[in-house]
Amino acid sequence: MIMAVDRTKEHIKWLEETYKVEATDIIDKKLYQHGGTRQSKRKTEYIEYANKIAKERGIPSYDPDHIALELEIGVPLGQRYLEPVKISGTDVFCEYEDLHMLNNAAIQQMIDDIFRTAIVCLDLPHRVLIDRYGFEVTPESINRYLETINHTMVGGAVAQEHMCELHPGLCPDGYVKVFTGDDDVANSLDKRFVIDINREFPEEKAAKLKEGVKRSLWQVSRIPTHALRSMDGGMVHRWNAMGQTMAFISSYHLCAGEAAISDFAYAAKHAQYIWMGTPPFISKARGHNSIVGLPIGYIFDIIQHESAMPEDPIPVSSEGLAMESVLFFQLYYGQMMIGTVGATVAPATFYVNDLYESRGYHLTDWIKKKYGEFASAPMNWDTIHDCAEEATMHCLEEYDIYPLLPEHHWGLIHAIQISISASACAAWATGNSMAAALAAHHSMTLIQKESILRTGWGGQESTHHPAMAIMTSVLLDEGLPVELTGLNVPFRSPFADSQHFTSHGLVAAHEARMDAWALSPVVKVAFADPHLVFNFRRVKETIAKGALREFEPAGERDIIRPAR
Repeated sequence: MIMAVDRTKEHIKWLEETYKVEATDIIDKKLYQHGGTRQSKRKTEYIEYANKIAKERGIPSYDPDHIALELEIGVPLGQRYLEPVKISGTDVFCEYEDLHMLNNAAIQQMIDDIFRTAIVCLDLPHRVLIDRYGFEVTPESINRYLETINHTMVGGAVAQEHMCELHPGLCPDGYVKVFTGDDDVANSLDKRFVIDINREFPEEKAAKLKEGVKRSLWQVSRIPTHALRSMDGGMVHRWNAMGQTMAFISSYHLCAGEAAISDFAYAAKHAQYIWMGTPPFISKARGHNSIVGLPIGYIFDIIQHESAMPEDPIPVSSEGLAMESVLFFQLYYGQMMIGTVGATVAPATFYVNDLYESRGYHLTDWIKKKYGEFASAPMNWDTIHDCAEEATMHCLEEYDIYPLLPEHHWGLIHAIQISISASACAAWATGNSMAAALAAHHSMTLIQKESILRTGWGGQESTHHPAMAIMTSVLLDEGLPVELTGLNVPFRSPFADSQHFTSHGLVAAHEARMDAWALSPVVKVAFADPHLVFNFRRVKETIAKGALREFEPAGERDIIRPAR
């Protein structure tokens, strides 16, 4: 059965509005007549600003028209229509230029807020205080410690007088909070310092999270963005360790020369510390808290969007897709592996023009008809194949019927979009993150390959062929549970698309299962903190604020620079 033309589809409607043509048109009758770079307000702004820079410093800067039209080097920009895009789930229109991660303060802050986070359990240092020092740990002593550490964590001195300190105006985003699964303990502490699980989560999820966290008392430190940006993620642990140890020593009146202090220092700094990311492979030359070492299970845990389950897994899944598109595609692949222009359009297509949501509702309806409800299909090859085939063929038919769609999804984007749909379909049907990843690889290597013959350039599909065998193996680094994997897995590191499918399928699968968390209840609660600069409850909306230049980031240096 051939798909009928349907202009009521949300993503088709937005494409027709933005391109100002019929979605079924084959020819762009205004090609080469769209106005070049000047059709873009942002590129026009860039040219004018770059001319001012060149005049001030005497060295040429950004100048696309001169390079292409006068020097006849490269491709003249603006021959095709530089379309505006709508951020999915919002009414915000912007240019792709506004979604380049270095042009969008909100995207940068999302990354910063994740990797400036230090999480450590206070149970063991409290045990040392009680067993080795004979101290009593009470709500009053914990509150006194929390007041002290909120001073030391932003560069305040407590142990020595002759110390230089940080200007508070440079680090207003630096602070420390705690949380626990024990309501009695939480209620006994100063509310200013508590992430309240009961307030931040619906009752059912709060109960599950408190059961996961149990009676342990966890500390969450937000290292100032300014410090993270001046160094890198590797300093977060050390910064937290110094601020925490000084706060403990001062608030409990410990002596730095005592024999027990070494036990205490280890317990406070290292013993129950949670890294947001392990170090990357050596060629990246970065420390801990790197995107390369972020376990993808944390993506679902960081997302705080309200669930619409059991009826609808799409809202949370789409928020996760936007986040991991930024982290793995724009940051890692676009900037750490490529740099300069990077990769912006490809990852942005996953969270613009309501396309993911529109296709998603076709798949959720199909799942309900075939399997009855979400996360109920058997985890077997027949299910994986059926889900991958339905999603793949639906997308391919759309690309055939609406020529405007491949204009929007040029190059390899269409192949990645199709595999993302396959991943989501299997995830929602089975509730299994492994099924989701296998469906994506199956779509890319076999179904798309047999249907359209090409799924990439220069071996781009090569990682997908061994993926199905590798992922289901017992290889130490590559056959791990999906939640524990990341870009450090060898067969995933060369190409962004391979990681893209896996991380998205994980979010979609855990949402279909209505899980309270994927990998860590501790990380889930840590990012429910309402004082974070980036709003992890509204990922796409916050990115949209960045695109409109309405987002106020942390880490600025205005207070120590000349007024301009």
